[in-house]
Amino acid sequence: MNSVNSLRKVALLLTAAVCFAQSDSTSINGTISDPTGAAISAAKVSARNQNTGVVREAVTSSAGTYVIPSLPSGVYSITVEFAGFKKFETKNNKIDANLPATINATMQIGSLTETVEVQATVNAIQTETATLGKLVEGKQLSDLQLNGRNPIFLALLKPGVRGGSLAGFSFDLTSGGFNINGSRSQDNLITYDGAVGIRTRSNGTSIGSADLDSVQEVQILTANFSAEYGRAGGGQIRIITKSGGQQFHGAVFENLRNSALNANSWTNRRNGVLIPSEKFNQFGFNINGPFYIPGKWNKDKSKVFFYFGQEYVRRRQVSSGLRTVPTPKMKTGDFSELLSTNTFLAGIRPIKDPSGIPYPNNIIPPSQTSPNGLALMRVFPDPNLATPQGSSNWYGLQSAPTDQRKDTISLDINPTDKDQVKFRGSLFHYVDVNPFQTGFLISSRIFNRPNQTASVNWTRTINATTVNETMISASRDQVFIGMQDTPAFDRTKYGINYAYIFPDGKDRQNKLPEFDATGFSGYSGSPYPSSSTGPIYNISNNTTKVKGTHTIKFGGMFERAGQNDYDQINISGVPGGTTDQNGGFQFRDARAGGTGVALADAAAGLFNSYAEIGRRAFTPYRGHMVEFYGQDAWKVSDKLKFEYGIRYTLIQPYYSLWRNMSVFDPSVYDKSKAVKVDPISGNPLPGGGDPYNGVVIPGSGWTDAAKGRVPLADSGELNRLFR
Repeated sequence: MNSVNSLRKVALLLTAAVCFAQSDSTSINGTISDPTGAAISAAKVSARNQNTGVVREAVTSSAGTYVIPSLPSGVYSITVEFAGFKKFETKNNKIDANLPATINATMQIGSLTETVEVQATVNAIQTETATLGKLVEGKQLSDLQLNGRNPIFLALLKPGVRGGSLAGFSFDLTSGGFNINGSRSQDNLITYDGAVGIRTRSNGTSIGSADLDSVQEVQILTANFSAEYGRAGGGQIRIITKSGGQQFHGAVFENLRNSALNANSWTNRRNGVLIPSEKFNQFGFNINGPFYIPGKWNKDKSKVFFYFGQEYVRRRQVSSGLRTVPTPKMKTGDFSELLSTNTFLAGIRPIKDPSGIPYPNNIIPPSQTSPNGLALMRVFPDPNLATPQGSSNWYGLQSAPTDQRKDTISLDINPTDKDQVKFRGSLFHYVDVNPFQTGFLISSRIFNRPNQTASVNWTRTINATTVNETMISASRDQVFIGMQDTPAFDRTKYGINYAYIFPDGKDRQNKLPEFDATGFSGYSGSPYPSSSTGPIYNISNNTTKVKGTHTIKFGGMFERAGQNDYDQINISGVPGGTTDQNGGFQFRDARAGGTGVALADAAAGLFNSYAEIGRRAFTPYRGHMVEFYGQDAWKVSDKLKFEYGIRYTLIQPYYSLWRNMSVFDPSVYDKSKAVKVDPISGNPLPGGGDPYNGVVIPGSGWTDAAKGRVPLADSGELNRLFR
């Protein structure tokens, strides 16, 4: 059995070594004819990249057609040579990624020493592929006013793309939230030079963000993809970065905004606050050219090219918050302020003891207050607005800086006339501070995301009709979220000392709990600190074979992806749930046996619900995907072309390397316990089998308490500890 498994693993590795698709290369094709329109076979067609000088060649078929596949996008000059005819040449032909170009030539009788030059023109209509898409490049990239200079939002220029706004301010991590021809945003794919740019969670953010000045073009594919494009069920946004050339080029830039140019907000003006200080600087540089040693190595500057660019963001702004907090009297159990017109609650609000009798003067006797309840209330700052705004009586301001850096690296190597190797790398550094993560200025959340993508592409021209392309790419989304360990973030500072349900495994043993009371603002110790990293690795191969009027392409993909997760289970959506590992209290006016006012219930230690999350687990998720495809583009004539193909996808669900997550295991599935389902509604029938049949759950003892929720009816012991 072990030998069989080993053979299977070897077979899988061999399969992975010869597969992939979805490169950002393109092709040039056309028909060569004489002045009478007759096809010319065996004519030599050359495509020269005008930036790097690299030349690729093809020979026309008996039908006079040619295809030069797997070309990097760029500007090309095309020449055609055949004995007895003048040399044909057309320059400045822009060839775009993923969109084949047609360049036909009519040869003139004469000597090869003579040249017929034709001025290149831009094709208004794409006729060489059924793929629906749009290209944004060159002058459009530099001229379009993008608020925040995030090139992903250029997808909105394509009909069928909905979501987001070109006017919206975005300079950092986002997948745009696009719906492409009705797809969910999670089903779309973003790539940077072929490397996956969507994090494994697909939760609306990207892996890094491209530097607009380093982007050569943005390709938006919306529908009718050829079979080579897979992995995702929605649209694709493919970002291709710049490369170096035979000449040196460089640039510097800066974009800025400043509070001196801004108008004040309505809230600030009402509170007598000046325009909050905000400074936004987005600046950088880039340089590119050839690697060479004059007179000694790479003398013609055609072997090695580089590109390096950096973009920085420095955003300095002030975050503000308007809140409703208890008064100093309320923090002692004195709610006499509620016996007259007040800004907190509608009307006069007397509070009652457990027997239903109003407390004299709305004051809870010290003997009936809860030490922990009063301690929870002491976390609130005192009111600081002389004139409340509605019910809000506290206003806070705090600096909220953001720092970002993008590094774009490219290296192009042409070791032989038949080989081209491209390396692309993108390094993204992002640090963001949120001073109001807890609800108040208690502790700032520090959000750190150093993301990376990289790809290596090797194109090998086997012969004039066969080209092979191999790509290896890696992407890594890293998220590190921390909280400042300030004294105010420690529950013992306020005298909070109730016992935990799960005392072991707290990341911060004395972190603040969550507090939620009707009519007042809440606070939380937050679900942080936490971390996660999502690696995505791809290995791929395409083979293109030109046979007569057919361009046959086949290949596949092997992907290994995962999530190294040290995040926290979030049960805030469950009634009475929380996001806080150190507990969460809810107080409601309508609590049975309560005072009738949620905040007074807190002072008396009478909560509606309490939730607490136990020890969080580090879970290294992993999953695999294998795809194969084959396709043919058959050019029947200059006016008719067929594209057809097939793609097969096999996706393995995520599992944990440490086996610490529930999974379905077919080996333990019992057919006799199969769930019976209503054929009309599709809902499971009561008593119709085991709904967890075949599910393997690590550990045991899963109870309501272990899930982190203690219902009110079962919380007597905790109530005693709390008081």
